[in-house]
Amino acid sequence: MNALRLIIKELLYRKISSLIILFTVIIASAVSVGIYSLSKASENETRKIMREQGLNLYIFPKGTNLIDFYSANNTPCFPENYIHVLAESKTFDAVRHLTGILQVKYPDWKDHNGSSHQILLVGYKDEAMQRFLPEQEIMGTDVVKGTVQVGALVARNIPEGAQFTITGNDGRQYSFDIARRLGEGKGMIDQGVAFNLADLQMLLGMEGKINKIEALGCVCKDGRINNSRKQVQAIFADLEVTEISSIADARENQRLMMNKYGAFIIPFIIISCLLITGFLFYQNINARKYEIGLLKALGNSTGSILMMILAKAFILGLAGAVTGFFAGTLVAEYFGKEIFLFTATSIKPLWNLFWYSLLIFPVLWMLSSWIPALIASQTDAAKVLAEEY
Repeated sequence: MNALRLIIKELLYRKISSLIILFTVIIASAVSVGIYSLSKASENETRKIMREQGLNLYIFPKGTNLIDFYSANNTPCFPENYIHVLAESKTFDAVRHLTGILQVKYPDWKDHNGSSHQILLVGYKDEAMQRFLPEQEIMGTDVVKGTVQVGALVARNIPEGAQFTITGNDGRQYSFDIARRLGEGKGMIDQGVAFNLADLQMLLGMEGKINKIEALGCVCKDGRINNSRKQVQAIFADLEVTEISSIADARENQRLMMNKYGAFIIPFIIISCLLITGFLFYQNINARKYEIGLLKALGNSTGSILMMILAKAFILGLAGAVTGFFAGTLVAEYFGKEIFLFTATSIKPLWNLFWYSLLIFPVLWMLSSWIPALIASQTDAAKVLAEEY
C-alpha cells in the first residue's frame, strides 16, 4: 500500500481526531482572514467618515502669513498649473487627492433684500488624477460648472428657488444655479459659497490662479508632514506645506488601533490552535505506536514514517486553509454589514490573502506536528511489538 493511501485511510479511520485538527486550522485561518478583512474595511470606513472633515494637508506659497491663511483673508496666489505638474510627477507619492482652490473674502455681497454681507468665496478645481498612482475614489469637493453650493448662513438670505447673484470684478452681475444648500457645521464655508474654480476665476478676473492646494498626506517612514513637505518642495521650492493634525491624527490612530488589534489577536489564535494541534498529534502518535512499530518492522524507514505524519499535517493544513479563508470572508461580510455604514458592500474576498493562506497554514501545521513526528520516527519496533505480546 502506498504512503498516500495509507494517510487517507488513517484520516478516515480516526475521524474524530482528524476533524478536531482540521477544525483548529479552520478556526485559525477564518479568524485571521476575518480580522484582516475587517481591518481593511475599517481603514476604508475611516477614510469615508473623515471625508466630511476635509483633506488634511494645505499647500500654499512660501511667505504666506498663516494668521491670514487660517482666518481666510486673501493670500498670495500661484499658478493653477502647479497641480498638473505635481500630478504628472513619477516621484510624487506622499500626497494624494490634489484639489486646487482659490479662496477669497468678498466684502460686499448684497442679498435679495439689499442687505450687505462679507462672505467667503471658494473655487474648487476638479481633483487631479495622479498619473503614476493607483486610481482612487475622489475625496475633494467637486462643483459643477455654472452652479454653486451655498453655506448654511448664506442660504438663509436666498429664497428657495432663487439663483445666487453676485457682482464680478468687471462690474457685471453674474447668476448661478444653486446645486446644493449645505447644512450647518461645515466650518468657514457656512458663511461662504463654493464655486467651480473656473467660474470663480472668471468672476474675479484671476484666470489661472489659485492660492492653496488641499490634499491628503500619507503615513510615511520619515514622518507624515516631513515627507510631504520634502516631496512638494523638491518640485516647487516656492511652496510650503502644513497639516491639519486633528484630521491626520484621527485617520492614523484608527489605522494603528486596528493594526494593533490584529497584531495581537491573530497570533494569539494561531499559537493557541498550534498548541492544541501539537497535543492532538502527540495523542495520535501514542494511539498508533503499535501500528508505527509494525510499519518499521516491515521495513519502512524512519524518514518515510516522519514524512507520512508531516504529509497528514500538510493535507489537514491545506484543507483547513481553504475552508477557513471562505468562512472568514463570509464572517467579515456578514458582520461588516452590521458594523460599517459606508464600506459594507465593498468587503470582498482578498485573493492575495488566499494564496498566502495556502502557503502559511500547511507549513505551520507541519511544524506543529514536527516533534510528535520525530517521536514516532524514533519508535523501537522490537520493544513496542514485544509490549503488544
